[in-house]
Amino acid sequence: MPHDDFLLDTYFSHRTRAFNKQRIQAMNQLKKSNPQAQKDYRKLKKYWRTLLKKNAKLNYTSFKQFPLFQRRYLTESEVLDYLLSIDDQLRQSYEVYQELLAAFDAKDSNEFFDLIESLPHSLNDEFKKAIRYLRKQKEAITNSLKYPYSNGKLEGKNNLIKVINRIAFGFRTFRHLRMRVLIQQDICQII
Repeated sequence: MPHDDFLLDTYFSHRTRAFNKQRIQAMNQLKKSNPQAQKDYRKLKKYWRTLLKKNAKLNYTSFKQFPLFQRRYLTESEVLDYLLSIDDQLRQSYEVYQELLAAFDAKDSNEFFDLIESLPHSLNDEFKKAIRYLRKQKEAITNSLKYPYSNGKLEGKNNLIKVINRIAFGFRTFRHLRMRVLIQQDICQII
């Protein structure tokens, strides 16, 4: 059974969106009156991409300047450690998020759903609810991880047709649109 790349992107973005909501919730809990809390708020806001990166893609060796860290030279992993030290709920959500990413990348559906079933009780309820929603899509996710088939080429063709139609501001007849698509794909020659 072929899987849908769109579905895979949807499941992946669902986890990412749930974790990002957890980050925003942690930011909103910081007190605005405390100067240190305001600095932490800005750090969580600016370095959100570091939190969403896969652990394997984090830079543990090279140093670079981070403006909100008093222009000190730090590694990405040091910045990540600081961001996760701001809120315990965020740290727990991050660990679950990374474990799910690892299982998804390993294409291990059993581990993926075992992780969903064994979420810690202390995890944020909204994050837990968003992650558990994926159980409803178990069959589709399992098939998409199990089989190597993809409908990516078909989606690419559909996108091409939409772009051609948009650029032309519509065609007078379907026959003209069809001919333009065939010419674009070198299936038909202009005489």
